[in-house]
Amino acid sequence: MEEYLTLIWDWLGDEDHRARLLAIIAALGLIGTFLGWFFGLFKRSSSGGGQTASGGSINVGGNVKRSAITGENKAEGGSATVGGNVGGNLNIGYTLEQHEAAQQRRLDELRADLEAKHAAMADASEAKQELLRRDLDQIQKEKIAVQGRLRDLDASYAEVVNTMSDLKAQLDREGNDIGGDRLAEARAALERGDFSKADALFAEIEARKAMAVQSAARAAFGRGEIAEEQVRWEDAAEHYARAAGLDPTYDTLFKAREFAWRAGDYARAVGFGAELIRVAREGFGDESTALASALNEHAGTIYAIGRYAEAEPLFRQALEIGEKTIGTQHPTYAIRLSNLAGLLRAMGRTNEAEPLYRQALEIGEKTIGTTHPGYAIHLNNLASLLRDMGRLDEAEPLFRQALEIDAKTIGTAHPDYAIHLNNLALLLRAMGRTDEAEPLYRQALEIDAKAIGTAHPGYATGLLNLAVLLQDMGRYNEAEPFYVEALEIFRVTLGPNHPNTKKAEGYYAIFLANRPAPTPD
Repeated sequence: MEEYLTLIWDWLGDEDHRARLLAIIAALGLIGTFLGWFFGLFKRSSSGGGQTASGGSINVGGNVKRSAITGENKAEGGSATVGGNVGGNLNIGYTLEQHEAAQQRRLDELRADLEAKHAAMADASEAKQELLRRDLDQIQKEKIAVQGRLRDLDASYAEVVNTMSDLKAQLDREGNDIGGDRLAEARAALERGDFSKADALFAEIEARKAMAVQSAARAAFGRGEIAEEQVRWEDAAEHYARAAGLDPTYDTLFKAREFAWRAGDYARAVGFGAELIRVAREGFGDESTALASALNEHAGTIYAIGRYAEAEPLFRQALEIGEKTIGTQHPTYAIRLSNLAGLLRAMGRTNEAEPLYRQALEIGEKTIGTTHPGYAIHLNNLASLLRDMGRLDEAEPLFRQALEIDAKTIGTAHPDYAIHLNNLALLLRAMGRTDEAEPLYRQALEIDAKAIGTAHPGYATGLLNLAVLLQDMGRYNEAEPFYVEALEIFRVTLGPNHPNTKKAEGYYAIFLANRPAPTPD
């Protein structure tokens, strides 16, 4: 031992060796200082605060155990404190276990709903099954969302805690007209995970502020009625759409869908129609006349954009409900029969369509009479079918009778009058009476330009009809611009795959193939 000490002393006696040792000691001191600071950070983090979320912190106390339901780690017996920007912190007494139990209850409810809907499918009609399938799809989506919350309890718990904080801040901002005691009561309920009192207060605030919104919606609806009366359908569509956006009631949605359809805005009409069905079902029930009307209206839009297979069950369900509610001798029932017949005609099922058209005509004669514009529509529909079937001599007197009724009732500036002029002109062309057909087509186009506008697919139909007639008469140079304009309108409003667009493209292709080559000057 003494020998080792002597060696060390001799080594330190060297000045160069002493300098090296001092450098090593200094370096070790710096390393020690850095490590002490570094590990101190972790100590402060674990004892001082938690995960930051939405302008505050979520501090969950308690021991950690494994969830029996999901296998995820969760905090046992803890609560959360969320810092908010308004009115201080919100102390949440709603624990992770309570959150898990609430999600499990919701999952059980959704499973029960799924079982009930599946059981109802067995005895439901085809149309009812289609609606049940949509409900099943929605319930399944909600079930998947709840299962996702259970799989990641920590994240979904943090989300609901922050939602509670946001709701508390909203109550503080919006509850100026509500008593302090009620606000305090709602806040205390939120801290327990009870949303009901806050929901009731928000409903009260919403109702108060909705009065002004409803007043604006009524004004927009009134403007829509004025535009409708003046046969300004594009203006009416805009006013009714604004009313439905402000206050989506059955009445506003009904008119918004109708006039979006009349204005040729089928995408918007589809949206209004789907919402109309939801409002009708929730507000009036599954066997109500309101739902039958909503189904019929929406089916009309779906039919107009060429989705025939989707439209048929909706038309048939509307008829089933109508048979139980208004009966089979009602003018509305006749309209729905005629609508279904029109769809069947478009699908080429003319033998099925004819008895429905004739039944509708008989009901109209008994209920609204033979001088009513609705009866003129039934006449026109049957005549159009007979024309398609080649029974031209039977069709002509029906078309002319419809026009006579229109002239005396709705007038000669109405778009329905233009439709009936077009249909008679089609018949005259088929009979080879082209000189009689041309002025009818041109008159119909003039009416449509003023009533529905020159961007409407109904106007495009008139252009196409006139173009085909001019081609038949050998007036190719006059016909081509009408073909081009009609195709452009169809592609924009109906899309490239709609039957009307495809038909117009077919006619134009035939025109181009048969057009005489230009003669040199």
